[in-house]
Amino acid sequence: MELRMNAGYIITDNIRVGDVEFVLGVNSQIGNDFVTWRYANGGYFWGHYHSDLFKAQKDLVERAAEMVAEIQRSLDAKDAMKPSYSPWGKVQTCKELCDGVYSVRTASHGGIMAHQEVVDKVLSVAAQKCGFTEGRYLCFEEDCDEQVALRELMDRKLFQAPVNEHFPPGKYESVIDASIQRNHPEYWTFRKTHLLKALQNRERNKTNKERER
Repeated sequence: MELRMNAGYIITDNIRVGDVEFVLGVNSQIGNDFVTWRYANGGYFWGHYHSDLFKAQKDLVERAAEMVAEIQRSLDAKDAMKPSYSPWGKVQTCKELCDGVYSVRTASHGGIMAHQEVVDKVLSVAAQKCGFTEGRYLCFEEDCDEQVALRELMDRKLFQAPVNEHFPPGKYESVIDASIQRNHPEYWTFRKTHLLKALQNRERNKTNKERER
């Protein structure tokens, strides 16, 4: 195992939880000097310093356990968002398109259901007007309305158009676009004149901020 050091401390122990790693370091020059860090994206953060090895080991385990609990809470919250019913009948299949947005199918019909907690984050007001509210969800019926939600999720890079034996590259988008132009021309106009420009500006600003870092 390759020797790892940071700020004069030799990394002797580590625990990985998801994409995050917690490490324990021992001072290479001073006795009874220990530290635990959170390691992510090539950096060591939030050091907890100790003068006792056992306390440092205990802290390492506790920090990892807190992350486990945090991830579990996130998973539980995601499960709680998943629809157990639909306005079209009993849900037979439910596919998550992005956080809080689901494509559901019943024995005879289906559509897209977006949980109220994420609606404003993933869909414009114009898109929301194309759906209807059912309980905790904004719903888009599959025949005429769900294409609006799919188009906007694709524009926001939250959902990727499938490419398979049924949809060669570009075909899925063309089908979606034709449906919107036919059934929701007012949304199509809004998308072309306002939404795409706003999303492009947001993406440009995000890229500039990342470069500044």
